[in-house]
Amino acid sequence: MNKLLATTDDIFYLAEIYYDVYEGLYPDQMMRDAAAIKAYLLSQEGFWFITKTDKGHVVASVLINYDQENLIAKAYGAVVRNEYRGQHLMEDLLSFGIDYLKEHTNGVDIIYSTTRTVNEAAQTLTENLGFKKLGIFPNAHRTNEYETHCLTAIVTPEAIKKRNADYKIHHEIEALFNIVAEEVPLPKLDSIIPENPSQPLIDSGELEVIRSRKFVSYRYNSLRENKQLEFEFFPFHKPNLLILSPDQSIELFCHLSESDGHCVVIGGKMPSNLNFAELFLKANKLLRDSGARYIEVLIRADRPKIVESILKAKFIPCAFFPAFQLVGEKRHDFIVLSRSFEIFDFQNVKLKGVNQSYLEQYYKTWKKMSLTPKMLGL
Repeated sequence: MNKLLATTDDIFYLAEIYYDVYEGLYPDQMMRDAAAIKAYLLSQEGFWFITKTDKGHVVASVLINYDQENLIAKAYGAVVRNEYRGQHLMEDLLSFGIDYLKEHTNGVDIIYSTTRTVNEAAQTLTENLGFKKLGIFPNAHRTNEYETHCLTAIVTPEAIKKRNADYKIHHEIEALFNIVAEEVPLPKLDSIIPENPSQPLIDSGELEVIRSRKFVSYRYNSLRENKQLEFEFFPFHKPNLLILSPDQSIELFCHLSESDGHCVVIGGKMPSNLNFAELFLKANKLLRDSGARYIEVLIRADRPKIVESILKAKFIPCAFFPAFQLVGEKRHDFIVLSRSFEIFDFQNVKLKGVNQSYLEQYYKTWKKMSLTPKMLGL
């Protein structure tokens, strides 16, 4: 078996392996688009690694995107042909890719991935390579059925040395943090109940959805370059949908996958005294009407007032990512929160280690947020 970087000569075989293994249902549309595959291979977004037999057949594939600004990488799209499973091909290929990054980039402090939970193999693979478990995403993606994924990451000692730990965490996130702190490990953080806003909050008013991909991308990049975005960190995602007010005082950028309804909120421009909870409650409805069935947002952990607002909008904490974003010489922790519009079904989920604890904590929070005191037996 030969491990190497894919080239434009492999385009057909790359599309073929994802189609064959996932029966045409792989949620990333790029894997079904020869032009998109070619564009990625010719871009600077990352690296596409493959395993070939001696006869030149592609039998395994994985992509690793790379963010030079934050020294982070994301491994995704891991696939092995059914008849070649059980031979540790993906573990060897991903290890090859990680070593390649270390040798051919400006450095990498964080390497992360999400793993499927329909079986334990993917969780075992990342565990063997030193990935730590950081959280769980219930019903995050849809292939033949709704899939729950787990967040895993290699958090290097260099990342921990740069980590900003001089803050107090929102008290509703403390239980989740404590699970992660045992896994990584991290020193304990004190918790805080956020104070009420120091000024009256304004409502967002009327909002509407714009789905012009090129305009949304251009507008987002313009605001980002001029440092006009309140929060804008969701690496390796590009916006294709915009929620805005008629006067454009509010602009909320999202990426919505049309293939499976997975949506992430990437960033936004808005007044500092805006009622974030009310904004996200309205955004939830607009996104659901636009086809979203799952929404995810990243919030810096040292901003408890914003975290409080997102919690009031019925988002549930599902993962904690230490030392994720690099700002100057410091790396900042992030909380991942999600909201699903589907009925949870975990019958086919097979979880390893603390992933079970993450699911139990998620479900506990969901009950607290979603059920009335009478239904909870209080």
